Amino acid sequence: MNPVYLRQLTVAAALLFFACGTAVAWDENIKQVAIPGGLTADTLPDAKSKGAKLFASYCSRCHSLPSPRMHSTSDWAMRFEKMMDHVKLLAGTVPGIKMPAENEKREIVSYLQKMGFIGLAEYAPLLTEPEGFKVAWFCSACHAVPDPIQFPAKGATQLSAKEWHLIVDRMNAYRKKQGREVMSDADNKTIVDFLVKKR
Repeated sequence: MNPVYLRQLTVAAALLFFACGTAVAWDENIKQVAIPGGLTADTLPDAKSKGAKLFASYCSRCHSLPSPRMHSTSDWAMRFEKMMDHVKLLAGTVPGIKMPAENEKREIVSYLQKMGFIGLAEYAPLLTEPEGFKVAWFCSACHAVPDPIQFPAKGATQLSAKEWHLIVDRMNAYRKKQGREVMSDADNKTIVDFLVKKR
């Protein structure tokens, strides 16, 4: 058999299996996907805003709500579109799953971008420093590398080494749960040292 045709047939079968299997899973009340540190509709920032309500309404049907601070302002549009690709597969197959209208999508993305953190540009000078590569290696596996100057409030006093250690340890625990390479103690120290440098 033509290998290209065989590959296409395999992909088609996998998609069909996924769609059917997902419908069965929902029918059998399989629990939603739990996102580390997931929020509820009431605990979202600016929870009463239109964007937050739409975000909670559509996105909580499949998984717990990610914090809008989980991704950078520049990443959210791409992340959201990727999730919409999954929704397209489920809409019409799984009860209760539907696509948001275009104006609702814009409202949700606008909300997420407003609440997201400020990430460093891909070629930011900070990332050319000796420890910059290690920071990018670990952090960018899940999200953009955050600009340390914005914490705890944009342009205000920076977090202490102890506070950054708690954050990096929490991120490392998420990596372990996801089956990713975890940071060693030396990696952890390098990353924290990078984050607490005076800018």
